[in-house]
Amino acid sequence: MNKTENHTRHKDGYQDLMGATGSALASVGMQARNFTAAIESVSPSIAPGFYTTDSLAADVARLCDPGEAVSDTRLLNVAVKYFYAYVYEGAHNEPVSYSEIVALYEQFSRHQSMNEPSDDIEIMNRLRQWSSVLRVLADASRAAHIMRGVIGQHDAPICGGGPYVGVDIGAGTGLMLLALQIQARRNGFTDIQTLGYQTDPVSGERTHDLVHSLGAGSVMLADPNREGAYGMLRGRPISYVANEVLAGIQRSLTAENCFIKYEMFNRAVESNILTAAYFPEGLIAHSAAINSSVILAKENGFQPPAEFMHEKFTPQGLILEGKLIPIHKLGGDFYQYLT
Repeated sequence: MNKTENHTRHKDGYQDLMGATGSALASVGMQARNFTAAIESVSPSIAPGFYTTDSLAADVARLCDPGEAVSDTRLLNVAVKYFYAYVYEGAHNEPVSYSEIVALYEQFSRHQSMNEPSDDIEIMNRLRQWSSVLRVLADASRAAHIMRGVIGQHDAPICGGGPYVGVDIGAGTGLMLLALQIQARRNGFTDIQTLGYQTDPVSGERTHDLVHSLGAGSVMLADPNREGAYGMLRGRPISYVANEVLAGIQRSLTAENCFIKYEMFNRAVESNILTAAYFPEGLIAHSAAINSSVILAKENGFQPPAEFMHEKFTPQGLILEGKLIPIHKLGGDFYQYLT
């Protein structure tokens, strides 16, 4: 189903949307972070001041222009429109009303429950199929905050004549690849090669299609826990290393979902990452089992001490924009625009 058909179906239902904070979008984002799903339906919602009806592609083009300042409101527009375009193929090139955006967020807030009579079954099924990756996008304020940190990162590579090679070893939605593309263009690169790794063939195909349609690179279906997955990067200087999985941070970090990826990547590319910048710049995580915290960063290859390799760690803070930010404060700068 396309965007126009969806708007007709949900026009009446939207009239009842509004979250407890005064903004359905703010409410859904906060609830998605906590895996809850309830929006109180009390009265119509009015588009907040940050929102524009420019297409996602138009917003991205303006962010790529180094002559334009990167604003929080533009980033928030990209975050919510990317969420919408992920679900609706082709929507990245179309203006989207705020009511359509909020209707989809409302659906996602309850996508694990039974359908409402007015729901489009195909859309609800997409939300369920892609649930694990869409959770990163559903928290729009956090997604926008992380994009801001990556785009303006103080140690990001500046064009010196060579190509920009950016890698996301945990590409879920592809939003990080888009941020790398914007960063590279703003920093003067024209030869930009961005590649993400995904293991889920269902969401991986959709992620690749959207990323490719926005000119932000490609996504490879390959197991990033295998050294051989990085074969095409051997011998190529790496400009930037990202891991979108750490942007969501809604589960414990383990050898299987985090540490082995970095170990295999580091082994495959060896010294070609010496000058690379990273997202996150660093991460503090705590293990209750050993009652100890570790710092994961470029300097230690994002590896815990060997004796703790098979422990579970809960992320507590990210180093972003040169500052240590507690996990619960990620996105806080953007809440003001949603209420």
